[in-house]
Amino acid sequence: MLDQRLNRMKAKIAFWKRSVLFLVVFFFLFASLWGLYIAVKPPKIVSNLTPKDLGLNYEDVAFTTEDNVTLRGWFIHHKQAPQKTIIGLHGYPADKGNILPVIAFLSQKYSLLLFDFRYLGASGGRYSTIGAEEIRDVRSAIAFLKSRGVKEVGVWGFSMGAAVALMAAPNLPEIKAVVSESSYAQLDLMAPVLFQIPILRYPLAWLTGLWARLFLGINLKKVSPKDSVKNLNIPVLIIHSKGDPLITFQHALLLQEALKNNPKAEFWFHDNLFHGQLGPDYQKRIGNFFAANL
Repeated sequence: MLDQRLNRMKAKIAFWKRSVLFLVVFFFLFASLWGLYIAVKPPKIVSNLTPKDLGLNYEDVAFTTEDNVTLRGWFIHHKQAPQKTIIGLHGYPADKGNILPVIAFLSQKYSLLLFDFRYLGASGGRYSTIGAEEIRDVRSAIAFLKSRGVKEVGVWGFSMGAAVALMAAPNLPEIKAVVSESSYAQLDLMAPVLFQIPILRYPLAWLTGLWARLFLGINLKKVSPKDSVKNLNIPVLIIHSKGDPLITFQHALLLQEALKNNPKAEFWFHDNLFHGQLGPDYQKRIGNFFAANL
């Protein structure tokens, strides 16, 4: 009788152990897969603001990437400087309208091309890759500008857009100067941001990276601005804040180290600005940088 009770207890304990193990495994699999899904398919943001609202004449444009994604944007043409254009690259998961008020001042001296990255804003595409495939979007933008006779291109990028600018520039000789604001240094270092669970966020981030590689063919470690810029020799301005809670200052330090052999690299670091906040004399600093290098 006692042996039977002991066996039943052992069976119950074994059952609960298996159940707990199943729940733990299910949690990690579901949470990491869901993390990947919401990362590549975030809610779309489409701004109501257009260049017309700022008194700027513009043209609605569209161009197609090498993998057949239609991108939509605005071309703000400067009649006195037709061959010098600055491409504005927005952050994730925003759209071109989000950055328009920040860089509209550059239209006083340059033409501007702003477009929505794949999947985001008004552009096509099945999902975002947060920088990996968006390099193709920049190549397509350059091809579009070349078809319009543009010969010199500067790039201003914010957050994901800044990372894409840094990764695209080494293989696009048309790009003569880059302003990178609040860029990440390597995409896998951003994966834990998806999960607000202390300690568990790191194994969840690792699994999310695994699914990205299996389902999308993207190795997050190779989506790496810090590796791309090691041999970059054009003028680069890296802007970052030590108080940025989203893309921490460690990313800026990694980029600074990667650019140590580039004598044309400049660094503008702030102490207490949040992600996207502008530093003092922002327009003057950015305007002077492009004036000297474009």
